[in-house]
Amino acid sequence: MTTSPLPSTFKALTYTQPSTPPHLNHQPLTAPGPNELLIKVQAAAINPVDLQLWGNPVVGYLAGKKEKGIGRDYSGTIVGVGAELRGKWDEGTEVFGLFSRPTGDGTFSQYVKVGAADPIARKPAQWSHEEAAAVPLVVLTAFACLDWLPAARPEEGMRRVVVAGASGGVGMWCVQLAKKLYNCHVVGVCSGRNAEFVRGLGADEIVDYTAVDVGRALLDARPGGRKYDLYIDCVGGVQMFEHWHDLLHKNGAYITIVGDKTSRTSMGGPTTYITYPSQLLRYVRGWLFGPRYANVLLYSKSEFLEQVVRLAEKGDVEVVVQEVVKGVLDEGSQAWRDVFEHMEGGRVRGKIVVDIN
Repeated sequence: MTTSPLPSTFKALTYTQPSTPPHLNHQPLTAPGPNELLIKVQAAAINPVDLQLWGNPVVGYLAGKKEKGIGRDYSGTIVGVGAELRGKWDEGTEVFGLFSRPTGDGTFSQYVKVGAADPIARKPAQWSHEEAAAVPLVVLTAFACLDWLPAARPEEGMRRVVVAGASGGVGMWCVQLAKKLYNCHVVGVCSGRNAEFVRGLGADEIVDYTAVDVGRALLDARPGGRKYDLYIDCVGGVQMFEHWHDLLHKNGAYITIVGDKTSRTSMGGPTTYITYPSQLLRYVRGWLFGPRYANVLLYSKSEFLEQVVRLAEKGDVEVVVQEVVKGVLDEGSQAWRDVFEHMEGGRVRGKIVVDIN
């Protein structure tokens, strides 16, 4: 395939110290290493973790004074293939994936080099680059949550899953995958204004957290008093723990991607075991006596993206992009502020995506 000559430099949005304004950085463009792919980025997505890393002093300390990038999700086109990857990947192939460099480069960039540790898959023809960029981090996190489903018990019918924050980036994928891949009965917890949206994703029942006491509503909704198999928390907080043993059976699990915290700008995930030690106690007690408890990170494996590609090609899943922001890499642009403000505001349905091209 004939490709256009590559430029000698490229633009990326970077910052040097935590919470300082991002700025446009011109970097030299070099050939990929033997086990790398060079990707021309067409679109990238913002996630809460990007804001958390941007303002995190620990990341600033680890990275020192070097430029740090923003963004982990991307969709684009392969424009360079390392010697050891030829035959597996070809220039011109459209791909999407997760670029994992928390103290280094990011995907708000015209080009990225991805290696063996970075999940990647061929972009489904059904998806635009903006849609594909909205998928990797949230779907890989959803798989990590659903891996805690206990084994099916056919005599008791479908496994029952609750997804709190069902209209958000991770929540909407938990709903879809629980239904399409795991054949579960899904209860989505969301606001009333997002109820039809979440039903459209596959939720069998909706609990409107703005109108009812969620714990009591979930308890009242159990058929024959049967307990739930999995509770997935995508919003944080501790409100459900007074109902923990009543909601979940002994082999069930309460899985969170946030932890006990509720701030969107402070780091979540397993690091909060340190700042909220009650979580660690919950984890140990869960393994000993049940139901289980864990604060999880995403699964960093290409095979999970490939599963979603197959679902997309059958039309079984939906990608929701709330807004596409343009001009982030324009000289003198402040468009990145719009991206951050949308994410900081919360209550995002789907994803905020940046048009890099």
